[in-house]
Amino acid sequence: MDQSIEMLVSNPVYMAVAVVLALIILFGMIKKLIKLVLVVAAILILWVAYMVWTGNDISVESIKDGVQTGVENVKDKVFETKLKVNEIVEEKTKDQLNKVLPKN
Repeated sequence: MDQSIEMLVSNPVYMAVAVVLALIILFGMIKKLIKLVLVVAAILILWVAYMVWTGNDISVESIKDGVQTGVENVKDKVFETKLKVNEIVEEKTKDQLNKVLPKN
């Protein structure tokens, strides 16, 4: 790890490539987050319009409860995804180590 960091710091071309890649990744993540916020806002507006159209009572508490439930569901899905990714990474790492390091 130290060698790769030292290589990046010592060579400006590698550093420039790393910075450009980091910016591309960051921009992509921000773009996806903006899209997610817009979709959630659109769903919230449609839900409020539906509630008004059907004549149901709309209160701040019901909106807070709905948003809180959505946040909890997203957190659960993120946690599940993180566990799956960790399992896959560990499995792939073990496979690669078994290929590289011979068993005695």
